[in-house]
Amino acid sequence: MTTPTPQQATDLLAQIDSTQKQARSTDAWPLVILLIVTSTAASIGLFAMAVIDDPTTQLVILGAAAAWMIPAFVVYLTSALSWSRRSTFLLVTWLPVTALAFIAGVVADSMSPGSWVTFAAAGVIWAASLVFALLGLRR
Repeated sequence: MTTPTPQQATDLLAQIDSTQKQARSTDAWPLVILLIVTSTAASIGLFAMAVIDDPTTQLVILGAAAAWMIPAFVVYLTSALSWSRRSTFLLVTWLPVTALAFIAGVVADSMSPGSWVTFAAAGVIWAASLVFALLGLRR
């Protein structure tokens, strides 16, 4: 085993950096699709809950919105080539924000149908998806 020259070491480090950047950019789009689709499904479901008074119809629309989440996770899990620290951090940060807003919207609608809190929660989820998607695209 030979010791690399300083130039070879520099070239190897540059190659490693290039490979890491490529892995991050390849992982970014499936993550962005996952965030936008699941957030859109959740916010549309909440919006429908706030607008519609019939509980059965609310559940049907909420279920239809949730059905979009399954393909989003399938696409992400099959297309993301690497689990980077950044994508893991984004998912771990985005999930509680979305879950708390969703729960707050559902509770508010069950206590007071058509509550402004439900609309606000849907807006928070929608805005959070855009912010986290842009963070996911940042290199």
